[in-house]
Amino acid sequence: MNTVDPHTLTGAYALGALPEHEAAQFARHLARCPACDLEVRELQETAARLALAVAEVPPAGLRVRVLAALPEVRQLPPVPHRAT
Repeated sequence: MNTVDPHTLTGAYALGALPEHEAAQFARHLARCPACDLEVRELQETAARLALAVAEVPPAGLRVRVLAALPEVRQLPPVPHRAT
């Protein structure tokens, strides 16, 4: 975040799209920038409203079918981490 103007990160922060270390740095910025704090709160509220606008009630019985199918689903093995 050192080379990026923190004022341009409000949207990414509001949606939880910043890497953990950048989010921590931006949170410190929010503590001293009322304009960004307000913008983040407004963006989070808007994102929540948009999510509710497209939310659908799952079909009846979906939970029961998913839970019944779990014994048949195999978990994939972990992918080894490769240094870049």
